[in-house]
Amino acid sequence: MKIAIVCYPTYGGSGIIATELGLNLASKGNKVHIISYSTPVRLNKFKENIFFHNVELPNYPLFEFHFYTLSLSGKIVEIVEKENIDIIHCHYAIPHTISGILAKEILEDFHKVKVLTTLHGTDVTLVGTQPIFRPLVRYSLNKTDAVTCVSEFLYHSTVREFNPVKPIEVIHNFVNTSLYRKENLPELRREFATPTQKIVLHISNFRPVKRVTDVVEVFFRIKKEIDAKLVLVGDGPDMPKVEALVQKLQLEEDVFFLGNQISIVELLSISDIFLLTSEIESFGLAVLEAMSCEVPVVSYNVGGLPEIVEENKTGYLVPFGNIEKMAEMSLALLQDESKHLEFSNNARLRAIHKFDSQIILEKYLNLYSSLINEV
Repeated sequence: MKIAIVCYPTYGGSGIIATELGLNLASKGNKVHIISYSTPVRLNKFKENIFFHNVELPNYPLFEFHFYTLSLSGKIVEIVEKENIDIIHCHYAIPHTISGILAKEILEDFHKVKVLTTLHGTDVTLVGTQPIFRPLVRYSLNKTDAVTCVSEFLYHSTVREFNPVKPIEVIHNFVNTSLYRKENLPELRREFATPTQKIVLHISNFRPVKRVTDVVEVFFRIKKEIDAKLVLVGDGPDMPKVEALVQKLQLEEDVFFLGNQISIVELLSISDIFLLTSEIESFGLAVLEAMSCEVPVVSYNVGGLPEIVEENKTGYLVPFGNIEKMAEMSLALLQDESKHLEFSNNARLRAIHKFDSQIILEKYLNLYSSLINEV
């Protein structure tokens, strides 16, 4: 098959999953064309059968503001015609699905192509609820040829908010368990902690919804009971608040700020637990990647996270905002080696048996085939 994937190139979950899906499709012999305004962060080395196409913005004095949606539509038209594309797979409703539908309508007299939309979360729960964008999201869902959601939680949110006319299929996000597996890296671990210290890890884009200050508050309570270090990966608008809190709590010697990192397997491999304190998570890809590397998870019980984390088996889900309970459950894992080992093994097995990339890839391939074969 020949598939065009339209996505954001950044560190967010939608761009990462779109790129990983493209890489997996290419490995099966499909021709994959990724379209975005810059190279996706996970597309960092040559891979046969996968191609990147940059969307250039027009430089014309009349256009005071850039027209990315129109530029993207034009690029999709160009690639579909040139490469004889079968499927335009749009990750995120706005602007990608809008651009995909426009491209399809432009081409309908010359080339038949199907548009598939995968909803990732904030395109429904945040952007989609704003009055100016709401009718655009509804239009996208009703005009696309098929819709998928990355979790049951997001499926129910989408139906409740938009009541789309087309059925929605839930296809969970995934992880390549062959790549995301624990490595033995004692030298790297020594750069962050002594053999007796524990390492707590958090990865996010440091937006307000991630509530990273809660992570620091939890760690502060953990630190009162055991010797530990906190590793923070990512960057974003809340970084100054997080840094200020670390200073206020006098944790400067115990917290590492690593910024954005392309490869995180090594950091997951040296970590003892993964903390996530998001206000909402439609799926929680970072949690799944942690579990695949045998890192138990402690998170708030919100959104799609209960679909990934098995309570009292692969981690703990605590009531939203309950920092004391999160610290308590984190300590329960960090202070009990046998329980930690059990949870670590369970986390790895759950990632392999339910969320491995090959399992999810087959679902997408079946959906692509059904769309192409529609009369």
